[in-house]
Amino acid sequence: MGKYVAPLHEFRAENCQECGGKAANLGELINLGINVPPGFCVKSNVYYYLVESNNINERITRIVENINFSNPKDMEEKTAQIRPLIINANLPKDLQEELLQNYQNLKEVVGKEPMVAVRSSVAVKDSDISSFPGLMDTYHYICGFEPILQKIKECIASVWTSRATFIRHRKKIEHSNALITAIVQQMVDSEVSGVMFTVNPMTSSPSEVLITSCWGLGELIVSGECTADMYILNKTDLSLKSSNIAHTPEMVVFDDELGKGTKKVPVPQEKANMRTLNDAQLKELGNIGLTIEKHYGAFQDIEWAYMKGQLYILQTRKARV
Repeated sequence: MGKYVAPLHEFRAENCQECGGKAANLGELINLGINVPPGFCVKSNVYYYLVESNNINERITRIVENINFSNPKDMEEKTAQIRPLIINANLPKDLQEELLQNYQNLKEVVGKEPMVAVRSSVAVKDSDISSFPGLMDTYHYICGFEPILQKIKECIASVWTSRATFIRHRKKIEHSNALITAIVQQMVDSEVSGVMFTVNPMTSSPSEVLITSCWGLGELIVSGECTADMYILNKTDLSLKSSNIAHTPEMVVFDDELGKGTKKVPVPQEKANMRTLNDAQLKELGNIGLTIEKHYGAFQDIEWAYMKGQLYILQTRKARV
């Protein structure tokens, strides 16, 4: 394992403080034999190395000390002063070398210039907090080493979004205890994706698995922008107990005009009235969900995607019920 960067498969759940909750769980899943997109993680020590090597730590501290947390506009303005300090910082040479080596390794695994997602992974020092859903930034369909370096810095800088900063203040978490890392992972160009709970979060029933899904990437589900298809499975035999097909009019896909990022497009007519998941996919998802739940000994909240008929697990965390 490198000093600043390591492939995902080298992490385990107990490495949360080193790589954040998301990366720790992805490493755990890989070693459980679950199909996870390959990638690497920039470790939590990189944030401190970056700010110290660029002499910006004191400037950040001064800005934070002057935030008026009762004034949303002031909070937005002050955090907006911090993020560019990190985004425009120079990456030290030894860090760049480790990043390049891991990028080259990913190219060998994928077999070509990889299209990647750059995703945040967080934790709090000396705490069991390992997730702040929806508060940090994620970037999809990034290609090329230099663009990836830039998105890594933007991802790390998202620890200072106004949302994340306010949540730490409200929860009385010292800002200096926030840990953020960046995951660089092969992009799953999903035909259908969604979220699975191994406990029904609407009823707290432990005997049901709830799966939500949509065409394309799952951004609309995670952000709450769409009403997704919903399936409830009996946990005992994974039979379909009930379903609600939403017929969502839009989907998120690769922005082929820009050659990077995503865009919203209408759902193709031939898919508009179809279920997003068939019975075989529901059973496959249910089996994977129960395997992950058994491994952790706790109900799970799992993000997943299908690409070319193959199931990928993108994230798992303990479900809130």
